[in-house]
Amino acid sequence: MNNVANPPPRPDRWRPGWDLTVRRAGLLADLGLALVALGRSSRLLLESSGQVALSVPDERGPLAVAVVQDARGGWAYVWGAAARYPAGADGTRRAASALAAGTR
Repeated sequence: MNNVANPPPRPDRWRPGWDLTVRRAGLLADLGLALVALGRSSRLLLESSGQVALSVPDERGPLAVAVVQDARGGWAYVWGAAARYPAGADGTRRAASALAAGTR
């Protein structure tokens, strides 16, 4: 009988790093607060996998908003088929206004 050591566990390639999850959650919380300022509600969803999204109620059903990072390191809110707004003070307010107006 051979004693072969098990290989070390591989990190889950679909699980983002902690710092990435914290950054995304913070940006989505900022968007949620901007929605509250406009009289809208939302729910921050945190999965055990580290994925995070903001669920925004809409007449046609909830919208799931995610935060993505582009190749240059910039952050953006995305939802629906084509909605994309840069994250940051002005972009967050514009994204909240678009969500409140029902932009899909």
